[in-house]
Amino acid sequence: MSGCIRRFLNLRLFGPLQDEMDFFHWTAEEADAHGKVVPTLTPVNACVPKRRRVCSTDLATAEAAAPKIDPPKSELLVRPPEVSYSIRSPRCLHFLPTALESKVILADQANRMLRFYTIDGCSYIDTMPSLHRYKHSPLAISVPPTDLHLLDGEDTGDLYIIDSVLHPDKAGVRPQFEALVWRGITTSLVSHRFWHCDILPLPPWITHHRNAFVYGHALVGDTICFSICGSEGNGTYCFHMTTREWSKAGDWLMPFDGKANYIPELGLWFGVSENLPCVADLSGVVRGEEPPPKKMRIWAHDDLPEEWQPTQLFNPRVISLGSGRFIVVDFLDTMEFDKDCNEMVTGKQFALFTGMEAAYNVKGKSDDGKNNSSNNNNGIKAKGWCVASV
Repeated sequence: MSGCIRRFLNLRLFGPLQDEMDFFHWTAEEADAHGKVVPTLTPVNACVPKRRRVCSTDLATAEAAAPKIDPPKSELLVRPPEVSYSIRSPRCLHFLPTALESKVILADQANRMLRFYTIDGCSYIDTMPSLHRYKHSPLAISVPPTDLHLLDGEDTGDLYIIDSVLHPDKAGVRPQFEALVWRGITTSLVSHRFWHCDILPLPPWITHHRNAFVYGHALVGDTICFSICGSEGNGTYCFHMTTREWSKAGDWLMPFDGKANYIPELGLWFGVSENLPCVADLSGVVRGEEPPPKKMRIWAHDDLPEEWQPTQLFNPRVISLGSGRFIVVDFLDTMEFDKDCNEMVTGKQFALFTGMEAAYNVKGKSDDGKNNSSNNNNGIKAKGWCVASV
C-alpha cells in the first residue's frame, strides 16, 4: 500500500516473543492469501455497550477446555504509577504528528512549539511559532506539503490544530482552532516565506454553544471535515483550507471516533468506531452527503476462545496506524470452573494485542485498472497475537 501516510506506534514487547512477534504481513498479496478474515458487524450491533460473548461450555468440561496461557514475564506486569504528593496538575507535553514520519511537533503548557526530527540518525530541534492559546486535548490534522513547501525545503506541510473539547461561546477570547502555515512573499531575488500560526474561526453554527466535543475528523481533499457533538445538537462541518470558510454537511455525525485515514488503494477512509476497526466512504461529505451504509464496514474481533470474556473494568482500544493497519487491545478475563461453588468464575486478567490489516483482492481489478473496493475478498484480516497480564 504505497503512497499512504504512516504513523508511529511504539509498542514494546518483552520476553522470548520480542524478536519473533510480527503483527502484520509484509505485502498485500500475503495478507489476502494468508490472513484470517474478521467478521463484520452492522452499525447497530457495533453500538452495543458490552459485546459479551455467551459461554455455552458444559461445566463438566469447562476446566479441561480452558485455554492454557503461559504466565508472562514479570516485567510485563503493569504496575500503578508512583504516588504524587503535589496538588498541582502535572505538566503536559503534546506530540502532534506531521505529514512526515521523521518529524513531530511538540507543544507545551506555555504554548511554545518545537519541531523534532531525525536525519541520517541525527536528531534536530527547531522552533516554531507559538500557539495563541493552550490546547488541553489537541487534535492535529497534518496536510501533505504542496509544491511551494517542497520548493523551500519544507517537507512537512501545514498543520491544523483544534481542541477536542470546545467552548464556542468563548471563541472570541479563547482561540481553539489554529494552523501552522508556510507562506510569505517571494521576489526575483529571495524567498521571504516562513512559518505562521494563524487563529481560525469555529463553525458559525455552533458559536452560541457553551460546550461541544469534536467526535471525529478526516481530511477529504483540500477540506477538513469535523463531526461535532454537544448537548445543543450534533453536526458535521467542513473547513475549506483554501478559502478558510465553513460549510455545513448535515445534522449527522461521521461514523468515526477520532481521526479517519484515507487509503488511496481502496478509495475509502479507515478509522475506529465504537472501539472497533471501521471503514467508510467520506468522499461525498463535502457535498453534504452522509456516508452511504453500503460502503461502511465495522469489524468485530470475535475469534477468541469463549472462556475469554471482556472485562467489565476496561473497554477495548484500537490504535489506527494508517494504511488500513490496526493494533487492537482487548482486556479480558479468563473464566474458570470453580468446583466449590459449581459455576464459572473470573480467573486471570490479561490484555490481548492483535494486529489487523485491510486486505483486498490485488489480482481482481476492474476494467479501468483500479481495485474494486466492493469485492467480497476485501476485508480486515488478523495475524499476530501477544498476551500480557494486567
